[in-house]
Amino acid sequence: MRSVPRRFRAAALATLLPATVACTSTPPEGAGAAGRRPDTLRVALRADVTGFFPSPSMANEGFSFGVNFNLFEGLVSFDHQLRIHPALAERWETPDDRSFVFTLRPGLRFSDGTPVTAHDVVASLRAATERRWANREAFQAVTSVEALDEQQVELRSPLPYLVLLSRLPRGFVLPAAAIEQGAVPPPGTGPYVLASREPGRGFVFERNPHYRGAAPGFARIEFQVVPEAAERERRLRAGEVDLINDVEPETARRLRADPAFRVATGSGTRVLFLGMALQRAPYSDARVREALELAIDREELARRVYGGEPVELATQIVGRGIVGFDPALPAPVHDPARARELLVAAGFANGLDLALDGSHNRYVGDRAILHEVARQLGLVGVRVKVNAADKADFFARLDRRDSPFHLLGWAVETGEAGDALEYLFRTPDGGVLGTENTTGTSDPELDRLIDEASRAASIEVRTATLMQAMRRVAALRPVIPLVVQPEGVAFSARIAWQPPLGNALELATARPAH
Repeated sequence: MRSVPRRFRAAALATLLPATVACTSTPPEGAGAAGRRPDTLRVALRADVTGFFPSPSMANEGFSFGVNFNLFEGLVSFDHQLRIHPALAERWETPDDRSFVFTLRPGLRFSDGTPVTAHDVVASLRAATERRWANREAFQAVTSVEALDEQQVELRSPLPYLVLLSRLPRGFVLPAAAIEQGAVPPPGTGPYVLASREPGRGFVFERNPHYRGAAPGFARIEFQVVPEAAERERRLRAGEVDLINDVEPETARRLRADPAFRVATGSGTRVLFLGMALQRAPYSDARVREALELAIDREELARRVYGGEPVELATQIVGRGIVGFDPALPAPVHDPARARELLVAAGFANGLDLALDGSHNRYVGDRAILHEVARQLGLVGVRVKVNAADKADFFARLDRRDSPFHLLGWAVETGEAGDALEYLFRTPDGGVLGTENTTGTSDPELDRLIDEASRAASIEVRTATLMQAMRRVAALRPVIPLVVQPEGVAFSARIAWQPPLGNALELATARPAH
């Protein structure tokens, strides 16, 4: 097993804040807990998933993937600290620097009881790119996938690709027959199966009887979509649900003070930023882009939106601790006087009217961020109309490239900046590079640096090249980084669970506390 990619991830994530869990005692059972089945976990979600794999409705969204990890697995997986571990593959080898050979665990079965073979792996990974599933980005450097026998699969790349392993957890494996038949939902190998779903309202998981690992602590998980933060908190306190996500700062403070609940918080790896379409006026004018950045006071935004909770201010498209972050890049400054001067020089002495798009149910405080950005820009004469939409509608608009100014987030699960650079800023290549390039960035020098980093034969060269690319992004200014997204979940103390870094809802390890 080659160890370089694992060390690479460990170095990248060593300085990230782990989730911290507060509190400890057994809660009193509320009225809503009467008649509760002890083998059922109830979860209140702020928003629904965009879909279940491999539905075309499923977006390349971290939350949706986090939920789908309960149902499907790849050859490798992330542990709770986002380190690479074996999953369907029990081991792998690198015969040379351009190929990986994975050996499947013996005795694997899908949730319908059929055996997992190398043929299923090949069919799944090929279909991801051919059918443009939401996980296709995992395979941008893979040129061939072949079964060597019933238990071994070879992946090849035309060039060294150091971070391939960190892309493969999303390479979900399905039965080849289910892919051909278009089965919905298809069998998976994860700890749970999807038992039912009512879009917009919720869904139910049940234990996968053929799961390769220890049986999940709960036989059944019932997810309810509850958009209002106050109502999620009420249901948790009443014992109607056991766990809530997207916990807002005020809610977190109240629940931390109550020994009946546990609160897990952390900064995660997701940077929230404002994206600007470089090919569309007025954002095509570099003076306007700089003026908008100078008008933003990140510290004031964090105070108003997060109410004093510790929040990492973003200075680049990735946070500190991510490989490729450049500590030498100067932090953005707040200079409203200079912002007004630039707007006048760009021909907007009487101000400017803009529309700012975003979601109201994707990121913690996303609606508040949109309105705070609008307020701050108004102080320099930029009049902003806020369009806060359901995340599914917002993502669809981004996919159409129909949002010249928007609030978006990107989580770097691989632990290195190439993950963001390749998909957010690379000129689209018709495949997977540039698939999330919502700003229309197309710069030959930046493309050269991104491609050079992906071909690097050593971690040191890749890191140095990624830092150069980060400096180029800062010079082009297609985005305005705001904050590193604070992540939070809260749950009853009757539940024993250690959330993973970023607080993804991977719940197989959750168990009754007693």
